[in-house]
Amino acid sequence: MTRLWISSSGQMGTTLRTLLRDEDSSAGGLSLTEDFDSADVIVDYSYPGNTAEVVSRLRELPRPLLVGTTGLTEAIMEQLTLLAREVPVLVAANTGTGIQVLRQLVRQASASLGAGWDIEVLEMHHNKKIDAPSGTAWALVDEAARGTGSAPGNEQDQAVTSREGEVGPRPKDSIGVQSLRGGDVVGEHTVFLVGPGERLELTHRCWDRSTFARGGLRAARWLAEQGRESGLYSMADVLSNQGS
Repeated sequence: MTRLWISSSGQMGTTLRTLLRDEDSSAGGLSLTEDFDSADVIVDYSYPGNTAEVVSRLRELPRPLLVGTTGLTEAIMEQLTLLAREVPVLVAANTGTGIQVLRQLVRQASASLGAGWDIEVLEMHHNKKIDAPSGTAWALVDEAARGTGSAPGNEQDQAVTSREGEVGPRPKDSIGVQSLRGGDVVGEHTVFLVGPGERLELTHRCWDRSTFARGGLRAARWLAEQGRESGLYSMADVLSNQGS
């Protein structure tokens, strides 16, 4: 039985704990522990400052780490990269399985359609979300930019996150990103690919937070598999392993 220590008292943490305690089918082979030192895998869905503290503790007692926190700073990512030299670390802005398929489709579509198509990303979340655009929206920007040939590390240079007043014509190769907030929306993301005389829309809608949590439990189980090498991973690595 793989023991998970969960660093979150928010909605995701509550959902993860509920799935584990109710022995949901996604929780097979996993159990919950409140003892950090005895945990086999550390799971962090919190906020950047807390994530930094978790990483600091793990430098002293390394264990596999799943990070579902969004809004991570460059400094925190550097610390996660250092930790990944010792243990497997998986960082995902969204651990839902459906959104991972959307990411693959966005890259494929942007690569296939080529020049002359404009790309816009629209995301909507509940009125208590503190960061905008969402981490998932940024991930979709990355996929679209990579599909159009952006150099690794430069994907978000193409992003335009606001338009107001006389902004002039749409810059060539830019990727618009817009955020909506309201009610209790769990998460909706649409990527618009707009060409001359036609438009393609790729959409993912989530109305149950447990989908993210189930994907997170799948990722935690994957991290704990015997022989998992140290390194920095993504949800794409989990989904590419058909046996996980």
